[in-house]
Amino acid sequence: MVTIKKAAELTGLSQKAIRYYESIGLCASSARSDSGRRLYSAEAIRRLEQIRYLRTLKFSVREISGLLDAPAEELHTAMKRQLEHVEMQLAEYRRAQMGLNAALSLEQSTQLADSPRMAVVAIDLQNDILPGGALSCRRILNILPRLRELFAQARSLGIPVIYVCDCHKKGDTELLLWSDHMIEGTYGAQIIEEVAPLSCDFVVRKSLFNGFIRTDLQSLLDMLNVRTLLFVGWRTDVCVAQTAIEAFYRGYHVAIASDGTDSTSQREHEYGMSLMQINYGFEAYPCSQALHALLEACDRPGKDS
Repeated sequence: MVTIKKAAELTGLSQKAIRYYESIGLCASSARSDSGRRLYSAEAIRRLEQIRYLRTLKFSVREISGLLDAPAEELHTAMKRQLEHVEMQLAEYRRAQMGLNAALSLEQSTQLADSPRMAVVAIDLQNDILPGGALSCRRILNILPRLRELFAQARSLGIPVIYVCDCHKKGDTELLLWSDHMIEGTYGAQIIEEVAPLSCDFVVRKSLFNGFIRTDLQSLLDMLNVRTLLFVGWRTDVCVAQTAIEAFYRGYHVAIASDGTDSTSQREHEYGMSLMQINYGFEAYPCSQALHALLEACDRPGKDS
């Protein structure tokens, strides 16, 4: 038997924590000394160590109370569930970290309150589009080298690059129309490595075709004081078109990189381009010319950029 002071030394818990766990019934001292001091057996020490271990895995006290005497299979299931939860939290913090780094980087290089800015908006450049993915299409490979160069050019000019990415949970409306894809936390939902964002870029998650609905895109554009948007990505006739058209209705100057967008067939790509150009008058440029053409247009007197 050891005292609470020794129990704290052995387990790495504070005496206050041990008393708290006793008060809520997670553990109990094994006996009392003649002077009334708590005494702990080897079994009590083992239980305290188990509590400390589960706390390091970020289980709540309530969860721990149901796991201390649970069979191994139940504990294994709980740990798998906890891992998924922790990975989701880490992903949220990584997105926050990326957004903060990007905002601070832009703040240092430009004055956000200056004249309206331009941004590149990249739609759904994610692993599930690659060969072997849930929505596999080899045509995505055609635009990746051009986009990599476009993004590098944008960064060198201080133009924000914003990735708007599908991020679904089971039961999302879109999954009723398409097979499961870009499921939150999976490899398929990650941005393709060849065009992966840097710390100066921004990432916005969406669950619908339209990248403005139920997302942070509008708030981000407001913060960046952006009024001109160059759209690239996947698919020309679906998510690119719907987000670009929404941008038009919200008063943005919209352009499309004609060879930086694509769809599952040439016909669908051409349909999407035609829809946007004929109905909305969106300008279209090749990736190699788009940024400088739009910058020149923004500098023209009387041009509302």
